[in-house]
Amino acid sequence: MRITEMELKRIISEEVMNLVEAEEDPTAIKRTSIGTGQRKKAALGRIASTDKEFSGMEKGIVNQVEEYFTKLASLPGVDLGQHTAILKRVMKALESAVGKKHREQPQTQGDKQ
Repeated sequence: MRITEMELKRIISEEVMNLVEAEEDPTAIKRTSIGTGQRKKAALGRIASTDKEFSGMEKGIVNQVEEYFTKLASLPGVDLGQHTAILKRVMKALESAVGKKHREQPQTQGDKQ
C-alpha cells in the first residue's frame, strides 16, 4: 500500500494535534491499545507513585470505578471505544467540579475536600 505525500503530511499533522491536545487536556482519551502485561505494569506504577494525599477511602473509590469499567468493557458486544464521547463528558464534569479547582490552587496540609 502506498500513500501520497499529502496523505502522509495530513496523518502526521493529525497525530501532532492529538499529542498537543492530550498534553493540554487531562481529560483527553487517547486512542491507544495496550496488552495485559503493559496494563498490569502501568497499574502497579500508578499504585506505587501515590502519596499520602491519596486516602484509603479514595483508593477504594478508584478501585471500584476501575473494576466497573473493566467488567463493562468485558461484556460481550461492548466496545468502549465507541462511547468515548460519553466517557469524555464524565471526565470533563469531574475535572471542572474537582480537578481544575485543586490544580490551580495549591492546598495546605489538611485542606483536602
